[in-house]
Amino acid sequence: MITRLYAPALLLLISFNAHANNLAASMADRVQACVACHGAEGRASAEGYYPRIAGKPEGYLYNQLIAFRDGSRQHAAMNGIVQHLSNDYLLQMAKYFAAQNPPYPAPAKTTATSNELEQGKRLVFEGVASKKIPACAACHGQALTGVEPYTPGLLGLPRDYLNAQLGKWRNGQRKAADPDCMHALVKALSSEQLNTATTYLAAQPVPKNPKALPANSLEFPLKCGTHTATAAPNIATVSREPIALDVLTAQEKRGAYLARLGNCAGCHTADPKKPYAGGRAIETPFGPIYSSNLTPNPETGLGNWTADDFYKAMHSGVSKNGDYLYPAFPYTDYTKMSRAEVDDLFAYLKRLPAIAQKTPQPELQFPFNQRPLLAVWRALYFTEGEYQPNSQKNEEWNRGAYLVNGPGHCAACHTPRNTLGGLKNNLNLSGATIPVLNWFAPALNNHPVHGLGNWSESDIAQYLQSGVNRHASTYGPMSEVIAHSLQFATAADSKAMAVYLKSLPAQAPSEKESTGLGQRTLQPLMRSGEKIYANTCAECHGEQGEGKANQFPALAGNVNVIAPNPVNAIRMVLNGGFSPSTRGTPYPHGMPPYRVELSNNEIAAVVTYIRRSWGNSASGVASIEIDKQRGMQ
Repeated sequence: MITRLYAPALLLLISFNAHANNLAASMADRVQACVACHGAEGRASAEGYYPRIAGKPEGYLYNQLIAFRDGSRQHAAMNGIVQHLSNDYLLQMAKYFAAQNPPYPAPAKTTATSNELEQGKRLVFEGVASKKIPACAACHGQALTGVEPYTPGLLGLPRDYLNAQLGKWRNGQRKAADPDCMHALVKALSSEQLNTATTYLAAQPVPKNPKALPANSLEFPLKCGTHTATAAPNIATVSREPIALDVLTAQEKRGAYLARLGNCAGCHTADPKKPYAGGRAIETPFGPIYSSNLTPNPETGLGNWTADDFYKAMHSGVSKNGDYLYPAFPYTDYTKMSRAEVDDLFAYLKRLPAIAQKTPQPELQFPFNQRPLLAVWRALYFTEGEYQPNSQKNEEWNRGAYLVNGPGHCAACHTPRNTLGGLKNNLNLSGATIPVLNWFAPALNNHPVHGLGNWSESDIAQYLQSGVNRHASTYGPMSEVIAHSLQFATAADSKAMAVYLKSLPAQAPSEKESTGLGQRTLQPLMRSGEKIYANTCAECHGEQGEGKANQFPALAGNVNVIAPNPVNAIRMVLNGGFSPSTRGTPYPHGMPPYRVELSNNEIAAVVTYIRRSWGNSASGVASIEIDKQRGMQ
């Protein structure tokens, strides 16, 4: 009996170790999005703007990645790159970079006087007794190389970077768990004192063995949040349930599943610590509308709502107080949901933790801020009614049609709109630029070039559940949908959606090509783009744009590359990023950002090249289009 129990356990251990070893071996490929800025192995960028992350304490790196992902530390590029990655993947990244030990460059030659360096040294090693400020070395180690697991080293960093970070600690842009020692200490010091400290630190060479000290090697003079608080529990996916499913009734579990399919939390969560409490700005061409509080708080949420009130909102687009709801809330799709499923969803929302958070008023332009005028809009663009199965189709097809056009509300992004925001139903799911967000949502029909014509049903189902397949990887707004919603769909529901989408007749996007560059402009762009592609892109995406299945997407025939609006390709080259961590693909590969390395002209050239090579025949891209997107993330 012992042998029978031991053998499977041993096999499980061997399998786990093999998986861990395989992941460790492939991390260098997976984190290309990181080393583009932070340098090979994380040794820092040549210009010094991006810091060295190699060899920093694992716990410190992990907590900073969590802070960037959840928004408590702000940097537009970093926030976007790690936005949909799980704690587990961020921990693996931290482990990888903490284990790297490339050589440090010699410190930059300083212009500081010996007196300034001496003042900085005293502050670093003695602190300021009169203000009860401890020495930097008291927390960061006598060698200034950091203390495991949460305190980073201070050497090998450019002075400009050190000054920038101290400035962020002072003004609150950088924060730590309470008590936030760094904020308090930096605020108590003058700018002159901080400058002498950073001048001294930047001028010091790094010791030959710069490994951080273990925490038990010194006693910290202060109890700081960065030393006592760890990041959130390790989880396999980026999106957790706000309430444990095993405490829910059968009806509430069905409601939780529907909330996932509709990605209710995605729109109705502004603060990750307050799920479903609303307050997120939904940007529209007419101004922002703020999502409502769906928790059972009686004053600010659904606490005083009845099941009938909720059904009226979902089915008819009318609030409890009788106001017409703005169609940023997609009741035009939710009206297709059955009363039973709406009741299931409501039962789940009533079980959520009640959070008091008022919903800001919409900030719409006149006359769109006049709710009574919605009666006209509704008469033109809203047809109330539950989904009626097509008797000519089987049960699986009807389930897919219901999910896509009902709780999934796919048309909200993938169907073009008119000037009043109404969906052009004759062009349903034919692809469209998402208003304000300015990403292109490709066609979901069977079009062979711009849609899913070359995808099999299994390709579509795999993409919906994992975010990657042999054709594509997901980026942009679809990453949020996969991360928080579709990856949790059952295999049967993913298959049903795939069956329905494959049945839709081919229809190309109605959107016109954004530019029409002449041959005199195209030819030099193509020549330049070919060179840039060979040097920068071919290693991952292949010499013929063939990609690497389930790792780096193919660019030949990629609907995001050849879309009439080139914005997706432009923004990916500019900003890079990762596909979301999912149960099917927990550790996705990353795309480096090239906004610093490549100029507008160079990005225009390489995007033009990939849009017009290997059988692709989309329009070229002018450098002015790149400039328009530089401010977008």
